[in-house]
Amino acid sequence: MQIKKANGQEIVTFCLLTLLSGFMIGIGGTASLLANATMGLWSRLIGAVLFSLGIFAIVTYGMKLFTGMVADIPQMGVKNLWRLAVCFCGNTLGVLLVALLVKHSFLADVVVPKGAAIIAAKLSADRWALGSFCSAVLCGWLITLSVLAPKYASKKNLSASVGVIFPVVVFAFCGFDHSVANMLYFYFAGEFSWRIVGYIACSILGNVVGGLLLPLVMMLKEKADQANE
Repeated sequence: MQIKKANGQEIVTFCLLTLLSGFMIGIGGTASLLANATMGLWSRLIGAVLFSLGIFAIVTYGMKLFTGMVADIPQMGVKNLWRLAVCFCGNTLGVLLVALLVKHSFLADVVVPKGAAIIAAKLSADRWALGSFCSAVLCGWLITLSVLAPKYASKKNLSASVGVIFPVVVFAFCGFDHSVANMLYFYFAGEFSWRIVGYIACSILGNVVGGLLLPLVMMLKEKADQANE
């Protein structure tokens, strides 16, 4: 089923939901960076758990996240693909808002250098473009598992909340590239280069490729089940 054509009010609401989604990713990312900088041995795991707050809130309140909307591409239709571009822009603005607030808060001295160091390490790695793409594919796959959990978990009498949170904890713990979350690190780095543009493009493409795998397979499965009824 294709998404219906949106009117003016729906478009405004959609844009606001993309902004709030980016805001939540920024908050989750900030909490994760703070944990990584201060929590010692268990910092990576604690940071991953804290980051999952962002996705949990997005799924719970129906906010619009670019990597989550990728799962809707098979049902969108070509005329509605503009939603993805608008969603990414809204998400990045939401993340920027958090970055600006954090930079002028008491967390700045701890969080900002940590975020800048993380993205600097990724950009300086050998074969950074391939690394970004492959890492983003894995992230896209896990995010789709998360956002589709409420739809499928109840059919198996499983907890939707666990289904939403657990894949996010795994991707954040592994450090896979999330194109929206990465924007927080780029903002904290405070630099612009064509390498950064390339890195963002590779992570977006990887998120789309990884995020499409499960929806396409489930669509084929549903068609096969209907044919066998």
